[in-house]
This record gives sequence, C-alpha cells and structure tokens, in this order.
Amino acid sequence: MRFWEKYAKWNGWKSNATPLQKTAYRLSKMSNRFSIQGEVVETTCMWMLKQKQEGIDRSADEAYEKMAKGLLRKHWDESKNELWKVNFKKSCLHEHYYPQFHEQSERDLIFSLADTVKLCLQNFETLFLSRFAKIDPDDEVPVTVVGQGDPEHFHFEGTKIYAIPDYVHREGDIWHIHDWKSGKIREDHHKQLGVYALWANLKHQIPVENIQIHIEYLQFGETISATVSEEDLEATRNEIRSAVLDMSEYLVDADKAKNKPLPQDEWEMTLERYSCARCKFHELCEPEFE
Repeated sequence: MRFWEKYAKWNGWKSNATPLQKTAYRLSKMSNRFSIQGEVVETTCMWMLKQKQEGIDRSADEAYEKMAKGLLRKHWDESKNELWKVNFKKSCLHEHYYPQFHEQSERDLIFSLADTVKLCLQNFETLFLSRFAKIDPDDEVPVTVVGQGDPEHFHFEGTKIYAIPDYVHREGDIWHIHDWKSGKIREDHHKQLGVYALWANLKHQIPVENIQIHIEYLQFGETISATVSEEDLEATRNEIRSAVLDMSEYLVDADKAKNKPLPQDEWEMTLERYSCARCKFHELCEPEFE
C-alpha cells in the first residue's frame, strides 16, 4: 500500500499520466462508510455549533434533516452511480468498489450508517454542544483542512507532517485540541492527538504545559481528556522518527531529500493478508497474489 499511496499515484491527476499512475491516484481517493460517517458527523456538528454561536438552536433531528442526510445521500449516490469514473473528486466507497469484502447488505448498511450519524448528533446536542457554545469564536484557532489549500501541517527534522485537528481553541494561555470521533474507542487515537500536540508546540510555539487534548467520542457520549507532558512529546517524536526511518529503507540510497523510491519489485508485500480486504489498492496487488 505504501508504494501505491506515496509514489505510484504521484502525477496521476495529469492528462499525460500513465494508466498505472491514474489508477493508483484514483484508488487513493477511495473512502468507506466509516470515513464518510466521520466527515458527515464532523461537518454537521460544526454547523450546529456555528448556528448556536449565532443564537440559533438546532436540534439533532433538524441538523440531520438539513445537513447530514443530504451529505450522506450525496456521498452514497456519487459512489453507487460511479460518478468517480469521470471526476476523481466524487465519492467512491470501498463497499461499492470491492463488494466481495463486505457481507452486510446494502439496505442494512444504509440504515446502520444513518442510525450511527443520528446517535452522534443526538449525543452532541445533549452532552457536548453546551460546553462548546460557551467558547468565544475569537478564541478559536483556525485549522486549514483538506480542500481549502495546503492542509494544516508542520515540519519536523526536515519532514513535512500533516496534522489536522477537528477543533482548537484558546482559554487564556491554554490551548485545547479536540478531535471528534464517530466510531469506536481506540488506543491509537492518543497517538494521533500526540501529533496534534507536537503541531501546537512546534508550529505555534505553545509550551507543552499549556496544551490539553480531548478525544470526543460522540457515539458513546464520552470525552477522554489529558494534559501533555514532555515525555508525551518525546514519544511522539520517536514515533515519527521510526516511521520516517521505515520509509527511508525504500528510497534510493535512503535519501529523504531526493525522495526517489526503489523499483516496485523491491517493495515487500504485506504478510498480513487479512489487511488486504480493507485496502484501497487491492486491485493493483491482486495480479501478484495470483
């Protein structure tokens, strides 16, 4: 997957790209029910918050009907009708593209997706919204998201690291970094928030003792908050260093500056074959499996 995602897809958006480049680029844009679920919940929650800040109360049911339902239908219809064939920016869901890896019926999937989004919005309205509504908009920290220019990032030891927290605000000298999750509680979410904390520390020069992280699990109505220590930041630095070192092994002369990949046949295929059922690039690897 790394080869397809990081290198083979490059320039795949150009008219003179090779068929392989175009396919890798198109597949790299693929999403799934969980990613669109998260996107729709995040967008709708932000809409509810902005409406509240303007003095307009929106119920979860109203937010679903006015915002979430249309967004879900848009993603679903684009994928189902294969509009991505003429425009790579249109949604392409793994569930539609690789149906052999998904046992849930389309009807059950649609209802499950809608029910989860509704639950997240209900919990946001009743358990989260009042807390966020107290925040002065002037204390919100702008975050550049995908589709609005170069997404939020920072540089660490010569490597560009993308870090796009869902919501950030100041409270005096304290920076609060929030990530809204519509899915299950997972331990690796703390690592993700660690990268966001390093972003605040390096790019915005926020002292580590002034950074607090919050994982908002909307489906379960639970918030996990933590202060950040220097040990936490060092653990994140080491995680990034390890990941960069792993990738460097697949570069010519391990030269990060040139960033030229080794030939494809020198990249190892995963031994964890179960993960292939979730991969966007299964189509490209399938001939080698056979």
